[in-house]
Amino acid sequence: MRYCRVVFGLITIMAVIICLPLSLLAQLTADDVLSEMGWSAEEKKKILAGEFVTGERGAVSDRDLDISIGFLVKVPPGDLAKQLAAGKLMKANDQIKTHGTISGDGSLKDLEALKLANSEDYLNAKPGSDINLDADEITAFKALKGKPNAPQAAGKELHKMLLARYQAYRKSGLTGISPYDRGDGKKTDPGKDLQLDTDAAKILKKQTPSFQKVMVDYPNATITGLDEQFFWILYDIDGKPNYVLAHHFSAPVGDTHLVVNRQFYVANTYNVMQEVAGFFPVKEGTLVVYVNHLSTDQVAGFGGSTKRKIGGKVMAKKIK
Repeated sequence: MRYCRVVFGLITIMAVIICLPLSLLAQLTADDVLSEMGWSAEEKKKILAGEFVTGERGAVSDRDLDISIGFLVKVPPGDLAKQLAAGKLMKANDQIKTHGTISGDGSLKDLEALKLANSEDYLNAKPGSDINLDADEITAFKALKGKPNAPQAAGKELHKMLLARYQAYRKSGLTGISPYDRGDGKKTDPGKDLQLDTDAAKILKKQTPSFQKVMVDYPNATITGLDEQFFWILYDIDGKPNYVLAHHFSAPVGDTHLVVNRQFYVANTYNVMQEVAGFFPVKEGTLVVYVNHLSTDQVAGFGGSTKRKIGGKVMAKKIK
């Protein structure tokens, strides 16, 4: 299954920290953090011994692949968060072919460097195809088929589509994400999937409600020190181009850092993805606790439990 080949390396982690109150941060040990996250005694032992430990904490839907990871690094939390938030580590991911930033209200100029390499897939798109589009987007691409310079026109339409999705998300957050048309009246709602992912962070909701509120109510909620960036990204997954819109945002809580990577539009292979993790200063170095929820229709339906188990294991290996 194609989703098993997707790499979500730490270069794309814009993680979200799941942490205790600010007044307790100075007292936290690695054991405290891992216990709060529900890691077992054996898992904690391995992490503190320097191992890269993966596990599952519970899928939020029948489309969800969930992975949790814990490990130690020597890079200070602030430095690590800054590098990730700035997108500097994207170069390390050989699946990312190119990327760019979108700022403010956005414009077509922000997307000029993004080239459509598989125009036929878009010109021939239909409900339920491999391309994630809503009904209006499918109609717009279909109208270009057979016209002079159709591939070039499709590239411009892709830019318009991505800009419109960016602006809708900037205006309305999760509720502004248009569903994907699956045909026969069926739709996949990526905004709802991201909502479920965010709701799954129960400790975050309990201990840092202001940050969790940003995740739920963006753009109508904020937090002191919040830093955010938007990216368009061109991935090459198994030789197939995949166009992604990502929202990276972060905030410090004392010496601990919170970061989020939310892919709120994905052209194919999977639906959306949200990576969450925490960078905790502990005596052993920086403890990274990472959670990834990836939504894909490929693990839903008959045999879904087995598909999710297999897909989760392969995804964890790729992330590592």
